Amino acid sequence: MDLIIHNARIWTGDAARPWATAVAVKDGVTAAVGGEELLELATPATRVIDRGGLPLLPGLGDSHLHLGEVGRGMEVADLSGASSVEELGAILRAFIRERRLPPGQLVLGWGWNQDRFPGKKMPTLAQLDGMAPGYPVLITRVCQHIAAANSAALAMAGITRDTPDPPGGAIGRDGQGEPDGILRENGMQLLSRAAAITPDDAQRWLAMAAEKAASLGLTMAHSEDLCSFPGLGWRQVLDAWLRLDAAGRLPIRVVQQCQFLTVEELEEFFAAGYHPGWQQGKVSIGPLKIVSDGSLGARTALLSRPYADDPAAGTGMAVLPWERVEDLVAAAHRHGMGAVIHAIGDGALDRCLDAIQRARESCPEKAPRHGIVHCQITRPDQLERIRRLGVQVLAQPVFLEYDLHMAEARVGPELAESCYAWRTMVEGGIPFSAGSDSPIESMDPFGNLYCAITRQDYRGQPAGGWHPGERLTLDQALTAATAGVAWAAGQEGETGRIAPGFFADYTAPDRDIFSIPPRELLEVRACFTVLEGRVIQPREGEHPWTRH
Repeated sequence: MDLIIHNARIWTGDAARPWATAVAVKDGVTAAVGGEELLELATPATRVIDRGGLPLLPGLGDSHLHLGEVGRGMEVADLSGASSVEELGAILRAFIRERRLPPGQLVLGWGWNQDRFPGKKMPTLAQLDGMAPGYPVLITRVCQHIAAANSAALAMAGITRDTPDPPGGAIGRDGQGEPDGILRENGMQLLSRAAAITPDDAQRWLAMAAEKAASLGLTMAHSEDLCSFPGLGWRQVLDAWLRLDAAGRLPIRVVQQCQFLTVEELEEFFAAGYHPGWQQGKVSIGPLKIVSDGSLGARTALLSRPYADDPAAGTGMAVLPWERVEDLVAAAHRHGMGAVIHAIGDGALDRCLDAIQRARESCPEKAPRHGIVHCQITRPDQLERIRRLGVQVLAQPVFLEYDLHMAEARVGPELAESCYAWRTMVEGGIPFSAGSDSPIESMDPFGNLYCAITRQDYRGQPAGGWHPGERLTLDQALTAATAGVAWAAGQEGETGRIAPGFFADYTAPDRDIFSIPPRELLEVRACFTVLEGRVIQPREGEHPWTRH
């Protein structure tokens, strides 16, 4: 044997044998699961790890995030702690001083949230211009559906009063029709001219993010990267991932959720020989990713009724024409590729389910695994339709840490009753997986587990949880983060459980998550992970991504 881990509390995720105390690994695969008798399989070359009674889990995964954006965010100003426009400026100026940025260089920031500011108002162009005089400034809201740019950055991007709103996006304007610095949804793409990215940038960010994911206890991540870097084509981004793997610098499995905006681009991808399940090393091709609407925090999620707390905002925004969504789903379906569609509002969800149903009816001989990413604002009839259609849900329990403070105000108390309906989904037999959408939220899987089983924020509010009937059990939450993530990748026969013949992918937490109070999940760290039998330990001094 190459590796034996014993004296452990092993949650296997395998119904045939849910608990064990030892596991043996050979050639990257789990060879045996049992008790202390497995020590008899050790040879002088076997690495033996005594867990001292602590748990060992199947490798934890994340079914939807943006590793490229995580890595990029590690090199830009972190604005998540700002509680006012003035603090935004102070953070940016400190960032400029620390990095010794020369005047005229573009300054990037991410993570601000105007809901934390007095009056909950967006920064004005005058305020943006005063934050860092002499520098173009481009800062992205925490949801990544809104960006703010000062006058210098708008000029770099060529945005003027004569620039039309792009389809599925908007340029904010003042009373005289001049840009006010706020860009929504596809309007943000106009800023790409101000923020060029090189292939070396992309590879560096991807490497940093993958290392961060492993340090937090993740062994698999479904990441949307191929069209995330302005100026880089999907081939360049995929090549960056493959070069990392070839160099032995990839400590996790990466499943690419492939976003293409047109059927022509998708067909080009297929013509190049790529398909769902294509794999090279630890990098594989997953589903097509489609974004259908915006975010709840930005009031751009598409609802079936006007926003309860701001009727003037209307019902939100469709990011793509619905005919395009239907065409993309149908094209992917014909090629046997599932489509996982970002849908936060119930208005968007209706149309996404229509697209999936029509694709299936037009090509019934194919059966790819379609799904809904986020699936937050749902009506009871929609939950039943999802169950009936067998559509998977790629949910983000950690979203509720913030959303529970504003969701009911946004959609009204009646609709809120059936939102973030995780337990209804799981117990209804809907294929369900857990993700973080990082860097929107922390990709720390233990914080995600906490939110799933408590439905509380990080301060333990509200008491008993928000709509507590939808809390998951710890077993259900762990299954969503292990077997659920593997199923979403079509790899349920290879990983997601600790069972003979499965890849030896494990997560080792630093305390017994099965006996501690749920609140203490927020303090759990990963001692190490195991990927195909290779023990990966966090670098000294490395800590989880800040929870905000």
